[in-house]
Formats: sequence, C-alpha cells, structure tokens
Amino acid sequence: MAVAVALLGFTAAVAVSPSTSQPSLTLTSAVAVPTGADLEARLRAVVDGVNGRIALRPDGKMFATVSAGTVRVWSTAAGRPTGVPITGITGTVHAVEFSADGELLAVAGDGGVSLWDPATGERSGAPLTGHTGAVRTVSFSSTGKLMATGGDDGTARLWDPATGRLVHTLTGHTGAVRNVVFSRNGKRLATTGADDTVRLWQPTTGRPIGEPRTVAPGPVYAMSFSPDGRLLAASGGGNTVRLWNPITGEPAGVPLTGSSGPVLGLTFSLGHKLLATSSGGDSTVQVWNTTTRRPAIAPLTGHNRPVRAMRFARGGELLVTGSDDGTVRLWNTETGAAEAAPLTGHTGPVWSLRINASGKRLVTAGADGKVRLWHITDEDPA
Repeated sequence: MAVAVALLGFTAAVAVSPSTSQPSLTLTSAVAVPTGADLEARLRAVVDGVNGRIALRPDGKMFATVSAGTVRVWSTAAGRPTGVPITGITGTVHAVEFSADGELLAVAGDGGVSLWDPATGERSGAPLTGHTGAVRTVSFSSTGKLMATGGDDGTARLWDPATGRLVHTLTGHTGAVRNVVFSRNGKRLATTGADDTVRLWQPTTGRPIGEPRTVAPGPVYAMSFSPDGRLLAASGGGNTVRLWNPITGEPAGVPLTGSSGPVLGLTFSLGHKLLATSSGGDSTVQVWNTTTRRPAIAPLTGHNRPVRAMRFARGGELLVTGSDDGTVRLWNTETGAAEAAPLTGHTGPVWSLRINASGKRLVTAGADGKVRLWHITDEDPA
C-alpha cells in the first residue's frame, strides 16, 4: 500500500495583534518538497503560535488549536478559520475535544469546562459548573449522550452535553484525574489519576467496577479501550502493558512484556485486532496481535528518540507515529515497512497527532508551537 502525502493548499501563519490580542491569519503560497520516491509533500498548511493541544473532528472536516487562551477552529478544506475565535477563557486550556457528531467542541481548562458550536464559535449553553479546580481532560461518548471530565479536585464528572446537566460525580481517586476515556460502545468509562491508579466505571449508574488497578510503580502513561470493548490496556513506568476485561474488571490474560524501557504510548486499531506500543528505551514501536498476545510483526525502527504519539488509520492497515526526534512516520502494519519518507518540518518533539478514520486527514502538533495539517492519498502508480 503506497501512500502519497501532501499538505493542503495553504500556509496559515498565526500572529498576535497588539491591539486586539487576537490571532490573525496570513495565507501564503509554498513550494513542493520532494521527500522520497513514494511521497510528494507540499508544505502548505502550518498554524504557528499554538501550544500542542489539538482536536480533529471525526469526519476530518475541522480541527481545533489552542494559543494564549484562544481556541480556533479551522476548515481543512478551505484553509480558513470557521466562525469567530473562542475567547474569554480563564487561564490555561488543557484539553479540547469534538463530540462524535462534530456538532460540539468542549474546551477544558483552569476555568472549568464549556461547550461551543465549532462552526460559529458561539457558546452552547452556560459553562458547566461542579469541578472545584482546573479541568485536565474531557471525552465524549460515541452516542453523544454523555461527556466525561476529570480535574484537579480528584473527581471525574459525567454530563449531559445537550442540557449541561451534571449526571454523576465519580469519586475515589486521591489525586488529580488526568485522563478519562469511554469505550467505543459507551458502556464503560476508564479514568487515571495522579494516585497512579486506573479505575473502571459504569457510566449510566456512576458506579465503580472492581477495585482500583495499578500498572507499575509510578504514573500511568497511556490507556485505551479496544474498539470491540473487550479489552482495556494501560501502560506505566515499567516495561509492561496490562490488559483487563472491562465487563468484569478482571485481568485479561498475561501482561505484554519485552519493552526495553517504559511504555510511553499505546493505541488499538479499528479492524485488525492490533495494539501498538512505544518504548521509551530504544525508541521502537511494537505491533501486537491482541488475540495471540504475540508481536504481529518485527519492531518498527527508524525513530531515534522516544515515540509519544501514535494512531492507526484505514482499519489498521496504516500506523502513524510521532517522535521526540521531530519526525512523523507512516507504517504498513502487515509488512512493517515505511509507507513513505519521514514527514519533517517540526523543529522539536511531536507531542500529539490526530488522524481521521479514512486516513485522509492528519494533524500533528509539536513543541515548536506549530500545527501541521497533512492530506494523505494513495499514490497513483502512473
């Protein structure tokens, strides 16, 4: 599966206007950059002056960026902001997330959490009140009927995003809640906290499932549900990935071991029953078969610094990785071969990336304060 990659046809440079303190947009042209026999990359979409927090609408039509207390939503097709910038946010924005249908954008930060219309930039209802400290994380269920948040007050909270009503307050963590994740069917919620535990919840009742779980001594680095909802994976300070049955809360087989260092990231594929894990020791990525619990292919090598961001696309045929070495790489998960030359341009670590299910829209964000928007297409052999 050869892949051609091109940035969409614009470059967007964001600057701050001294008079309004609002970002302004400048569009410029760019030059094609040849990067390999199987790849043509046109460096035409760069958003500057952002802090690495990004969200991509599930259909790939919009993405959101954060800079200096302002959130902007961009059209991936037109290369321009949609609506007005979201401003007036108190303190730092820690997370942004689109709802499953793309009709809402949640903004979480020091000042709490609020919902916005991404097309217009207008607020949707009043701010959601309840947390007594900063809100660090936010997630929507796939049905859109629930939204979860986690904060410095040690609670996770479940909301009805249509009305803004607080549905449940989940207590038990003894430190800040750092991550909240719904299973794909919305029947389970997993949370991690500064107390270094993983907890499972039944969202409709708000009740915990089983006892708190630990991965290894130290913090939990990554956590994800399998698409079929039958596995919850989490990694931490050790070289182990632990798996649980989200229905019962019990361990699901033996842990995955063999990493040369802490497992910094993990992600499940949508269709091929694969789990990718990244090692902080040797900067490799391992793709596992979740049925056999054995490596599906040889370790993916090429990055020379730790990999912190990963996403599958195209049903699991394509894996995208972003590294502290500043590059983004595309991999064929059947052969382990690189699909293209590394995508370059970031001048520091790649902190996060998002790709839509079809694998046609990729957004990467890095420590250099830039977001890059890529358009991925199958290469035409002719």
